[in-house]
Amino acid sequence: MILHISDTHLGSRRYNRDSREQDVYDVFSQLIDLAIREHVKAIVHSGDLFDVYKPGNKSLKFFVDKVKLLRDKGIEFINIPGDHDTPKVRDEIYTQRLLGESLGLIKMLMGDQDPRFVEIDDGGIRIRVYGIRSMSTVFRDSLLNLLGSLKPEGERNVLMLHQGFREMLPYDNAWQLEIGSLPKGFQYYACGHLHSRDVRVLPWGGILAVAGSPEIIREEEIEGWRKNGKGGYLVDLSKKEAEIHPLNVDVRPQEVVRINTASVDQDIDNIRKKLGGSRKPILHVILEGDSSKRGYAMKRLSQLSEIAEFYRIYKDETTDSQLREVKANSSGTISELIAEYLRKQGYNDEEVKLILEVIGKYDSDEADEILKKFAEMER
Repeated sequence: MILHISDTHLGSRRYNRDSREQDVYDVFSQLIDLAIREHVKAIVHSGDLFDVYKPGNKSLKFFVDKVKLLRDKGIEFINIPGDHDTPKVRDEIYTQRLLGESLGLIKMLMGDQDPRFVEIDDGGIRIRVYGIRSMSTVFRDSLLNLLGSLKPEGERNVLMLHQGFREMLPYDNAWQLEIGSLPKGFQYYACGHLHSRDVRVLPWGGILAVAGSPEIIREEEIEGWRKNGKGGYLVDLSKKEAEIHPLNVDVRPQEVVRINTASVDQDIDNIRKKLGGSRKPILHVILEGDSSKRGYAMKRLSQLSEIAEFYRIYKDETTDSQLREVKANSSGTISELIAEYLRKQGYNDEEVKLILEVIGKYDSDEADEILKKFAEMER
């Protein structure tokens, strides 16, 4: 039995708040407790252990203290570096090397360096865990060559990856792999990088699972959290086919809410009635309505501090109610389209005629005289 987790981003301080950093530590502590409670043989962490490749002392100490609890229970911590863990400066070392090679607290797998796998004995069953570090799109050919060289030889085999898949991230430069390019022979593909959970049974029988981030790091993860929860996967490899069971952690709730400048107090009151639970949420506000009332609405939004740990304007969709919507016909000459637009803006025929003359003679001496005439009409 192993526990698959990923993208913990220890040290992350969203909105530069102490409480958000603590939220990240809290869910990690819950995962450690779950691993001990379930008597797993190992935690496999598929990348982005820390939020930055040079984590601060606070997040380092927190991690060391937690992993010591695992070591005391005989639980291995196996990790591959994610893109956030990867040094951005040449010749810098991975933090995982310090934690693994120097302190002996974790087992780190890179894929292109020894060791090539970590073997676990789970009740007489040999589980081999392989892993390849995060590799950018530039190194896609190298990544494919590494995958092609893998020869799983354990009774049960796990492959850890921290990459984007075309089937999940179909945007240019967002993915490095297609699911069909994965090597066969693994019962479980422990994946990271995406922050929302995803589980797929592969055509050749293995299971691909994206553990997701155990805390809501960005607002686009809210929908996935509501649907699938946050946490890790308990993976049973005692049989030929892997069985997975989601283990959820308690995260700080987050909501995207709409507030209209015309009904700001009522909208806030409705939000207040809707919210429940012991933990104050993070609120992402979509502000809509008349932009001329935006200043007043912003002052009234301060009421959210009473019910939310933090709130922010996520999107400003306010509009100027004085602007008139104008739709021009799609046919006609340029001059005809301009004339139609100007008439819908309230100009009379004589004014439209003068404006068109200015446009037609913008580079001649006559333009100044026409503008003077137009200015006299506007008085």
